[in-house]
Amino acid sequence: MTHQPTLATLTEEQLADLIADATAFRNQPSLRHCLYPGCTREFDMMARMNGREPERPSWSGDGWHQVTRGPSPGSICPDHVAIVTAHLPRTVDLPNGRWMVACACEWMSRPQTYGGLLRPLWEEHLLLAAGTLTAPVTLAETPGRLPLDEHTETSLAELYELLEDTEADRAETREAAQAMYKGWDWHRNTLGGVSRAVVSACNMMRTAASHYQRDWTNDRHDAYLWAVLIGFDDEALQEVATRHRWNEHRIKYVREMRALLAPITDQPKEPTE
Repeated sequence: MTHQPTLATLTEEQLADLIADATAFRNQPSLRHCLYPGCTREFDMMARMNGREPERPSWSGDGWHQVTRGPSPGSICPDHVAIVTAHLPRTVDLPNGRWMVACACEWMSRPQTYGGLLRPLWEEHLLLAAGTLTAPVTLAETPGRLPLDEHTETSLAELYELLEDTEADRAETREAAQAMYKGWDWHRNTLGGVSRAVVSACNMMRTAASHYQRDWTNDRHDAYLWAVLIGFDDEALQEVATRHRWNEHRIKYVREMRALLAPITDQPKEPTE
């Protein structure tokens, strides 16, 4: 073990050397590069965080932005803020252990089984959108069928990939259709029971009004139930509101609730021959 000075034996020269080493370590540049493919601009993150001037003017952090989510997090230089902002990506988790990247411009990549491919796919799309790359002619864009003797290993691999994606999409579509049907069937049965219950309550109220001469406008709670379940015309509703001191907000709320229940309680009657 080497002899290390203690606080009691530390000289002024040794203390100055330690302070200089710590200052140099703290002030060393920590460069961040632009995430735009091919861009060589960079800025000193430590200088930006410490509020000091970077060692080089080109390392200034003015105008830089950060992307914290999606398949391509990182920094954006001022020259590429606009194009990257217009094509911000987000990661989409698909069933069957697959991934997809969705762009802000509504472009979406093909499903991938390895999430690490999402960033290069989005970078290629970004360069195509910026006009830096020329879009290749895919097999789907080739007019007509390609003769068998003209197929290559690349074209066959693309066909097999399309077939695998189609098989996975078929299974996912079937599962989604079954889930939607089950949800629709459950809501249909539930709403059918609710409709019968509401109609039964309305019939009871009408029976009480006709046979027992019950006035559903005397009490404010009864008037509220009648207004929501059966409804008043505009003139009668205004009279009830004046009697029970309903403000405009209560009248508006009653009209809204009545409009929601009208398709259930005011079902059209079957025509009679």
